[in-house]
Amino acid sequence: MKFKMYAALAAVLLLSPFGLMAQDDEPSGSASAQPRLAIELGAPFCDNMILQREMDVPVWGWSKPGTKITVEFAGQKVTAEAGKDGKWTLKLKPLKANAEPAEMIITDSDGKKVVLKNVLVGEVWMASGQSNMQWKSGACDVAALLKRIAESVAAGKEKQPVIREFEVTSVYSALHPIERATGSWKNGDMENYSAIATAFACELYKELGVPIGILNCSFSQTSIEAWVPRAGYATAEDDYGRELNRTCLATDPRTPEHKEAWGAFYKSLEAQIAASDAMIKKGEKPPAIGAPVPGNMGDNRGASWMFNGRLNPVVPFAIRGAIWNHGWANRGSGLLYYNSLHHMIRGWRLVWDKPDLPVYFHQFYCPKGSDLSGKPSLDSTAEMRLGTLLARDIPNTGMACQIDIQGAIHYGNKTLPGKRLALHALKNQYGKNIVADGPMFKSYEVKGDKLIVAFDFADGGMQVGQAMGDNLLDAPAVLANSEDKVKLFYLAGEDRVWHPATMKIEGEKIVSIHPHVTGA
Repeated sequence: MKFKMYAALAAVLLLSPFGLMAQDDEPSGSASAQPRLAIELGAPFCDNMILQREMDVPVWGWSKPGTKITVEFAGQKVTAEAGKDGKWTLKLKPLKANAEPAEMIITDSDGKKVVLKNVLVGEVWMASGQSNMQWKSGACDVAALLKRIAESVAAGKEKQPVIREFEVTSVYSALHPIERATGSWKNGDMENYSAIATAFACELYKELGVPIGILNCSFSQTSIEAWVPRAGYATAEDDYGRELNRTCLATDPRTPEHKEAWGAFYKSLEAQIAASDAMIKKGEKPPAIGAPVPGNMGDNRGASWMFNGRLNPVVPFAIRGAIWNHGWANRGSGLLYYNSLHHMIRGWRLVWDKPDLPVYFHQFYCPKGSDLSGKPSLDSTAEMRLGTLLARDIPNTGMACQIDIQGAIHYGNKTLPGKRLALHALKNQYGKNIVADGPMFKSYEVKGDKLIVAFDFADGGMQVGQAMGDNLLDAPAVLANSEDKVKLFYLAGEDRVWHPATMKIEGEKIVSIHPHVTGA
């Protein structure tokens, strides 16, 4: 028996330009996506968009091959010609920030015309991750932040933040990179924006006073591997990345890896059928026939799938940088999270052709239900946090800690995580003289029964702050004379048995003691 049917199905799945979408995963707002225009534009180019200031601004779309396209905006008039595949790309020269609504006019040599309205210029950031990045402002403490801002605006103490959010709405996941998609910019209904991205944007607006655009490329219960472009795997030097690259190549019909993997797949099925036929002839009951599908076709959230469908359609829209909030789906990946952050950030920089693209990421928070009173467990989640910490070796990145943030899987305190990411951007991209990092472990030494821990970013000494639960907008409150209340220090001797220990802050160091644990 030959497998023409299997081959035909594989060809449909591999060559289809469309993404796959489960009915219960349909993104909110898909019904309101703008209809396809006479001149088809890249997904982010629609009414209410915000363009990035002070850098070249790519504009792209599709028309009949050979058609000349002219884009007019902010006194500029730039023309390009659609190639054989119908795609055209041009660049506007750097723009100045502008909060006054303007029009972008796109015309072609066939007389078609598209006018995009209410276009602003400011700062644009891409926000990605899983459900805690996707979580809406109105469903957490960011709603209280927005209320506080509204009251301050009404009192004349500050200006209303100008923040808009874009999402791809026609597809969220695809086996191969999707270029042509549709989406829309939300304008004004910030309770339906990403909460973390909104808190981040509000902090930027407060300091910069220019429109802030967010490209929201996030989706719930997705692994970090799903957000890595193939370019991130293709350039990997570690075994894990190379294996994922082979996995992606196995579903690319242009590659020898594809031919080899699917050849082995069909050969396995043919061998099983032959063995099954032989057993039936003997009157025996054969086992079920089957084999794992080659490559990354196991599900529609596998390696690169989310990038292909949710993020690739916005590349190379001009952005200042990117923020990342993630963790739950990779709690079991341990130190491999370090590799994955390298793959993802390198991949994003390659597809955007921005080797120094700033990317700021969160370290995983502390879910409610974790055993905070028991002895330490150096499990895969702890190793994932360590992998995230170590990934700060990627140039032009930064980590915002969330270990003091507690709550459910979808923790309610989204304001502080967003603000902490904003500190990195304000310091590094906008030159603000601020402290962007909290104390982080640097080194330790053992002196008798004392463990002395030194920290980076502890200039001027440290203080004990309260743990942050849900719905707390402001920075952690300092707890006076509270070292004796800290219960999460443990020491172990050569027997590797953990014992609760006391701690005392000595300037920029912490001294931890247990009378029955001694070191060298």
